[in-house]
Amino acid sequence: MIRSMRGSGSIAAARALPTATVLLTTLLLAGCVTSSTPPPDTGANLNNTYNYLPVNDLPHDDQRPVLSVEQQEKLRKELTAVRDRQVPAAAKAATAKPAASPASK
Repeated sequence: MIRSMRGSGSIAAARALPTATVLLTTLLLAGCVTSSTPPPDTGANLNNTYNYLPVNDLPHDDQRPVLSVEQQEKLRKELTAVRDRQVPAAAKAATAKPAASPASK
């Protein structure tokens, strides 16, 4: 009697293994089939299927005037002066932070 009970349990386990394998495989494949990308628009421009820019489409001419050599030098000096003013201010702020932190404690 005991043998018959053990035998029926192993048969049930033998049937459950393939069933579980098929179920897990189905779930895994169903996860691969779904996509998070939206479907393409059906009303999109069908003439340009690859979305390349037109070959003859050139950018517009830039209407801004080119800086003269004097204007370039003036701008370079102004930018250098601003940079030189910011460097000491940053150095002062870096040295003031360690001194201020022990006082706050």
